[in-house]
Amino acid sequence: MTLKRVLIFLVLLFAIQQSSSQVVIQGTGPSGGDSEVIFGVKTGLNVSTFLGKDFVDISPKMGGYIGGMAEIPIILEDLYFQPELLISFQGADIGPENLNLTYLHLPLMGKFHLTENIAAEVGPQISFLLADNLDKIDPSDTLKANSLQIGINFGGGYRLDEQFYFQFRFGFDFSQVLENTAVKNGIFSLGACYFL
Repeated sequence: MTLKRVLIFLVLLFAIQQSSSQVVIQGTGPSGGDSEVIFGVKTGLNVSTFLGKDFVDISPKMGGYIGGMAEIPIILEDLYFQPELLISFQGADIGPENLNLTYLHLPLMGKFHLTENIAAEVGPQISFLLADNLDKIDPSDTLKANSLQIGINFGGGYRLDEQFYFQFRFGFDFSQVLENTAVKNGIFSLGACYFL
């Protein structure tokens, strides 16, 4: 069921991109001149862990992400709405095993350019669990991962030119990672965006 939703969302995102590629919104953006809706791809590395006290000896886990994004100018100069769709590989080392979690993230970021090149970002994020390895860690099936996560992201970025934008981000979830536990996701990411 989740895969169907992902495919429908991707088709809609592509259709919006095609229909809005000729639409120009008045204003000035970092690339100069009239601003328009632009689309891009992004990828990077992340370091994730669990925040909370229900597990001991938790160590961060290295992972990565890949996906797409849009930059949509808002009426105010230098202010943009930046929705994204990302596949993220994360989790934590909870002792003898690594808990691996794969999420579909939908960050809904607001981006404000402090200068032509430097931007600050903040916004909520909705995440859907796509896969986990709990069956290998807990054969008795007492641990269950929550399929929906709600969180918030903070970060910033540096626009090298009209096509390359580098960003860092810290995010944490308000939702519990596992049912009947108080642990929550925390993640730091560093990556690059390429605008098409």
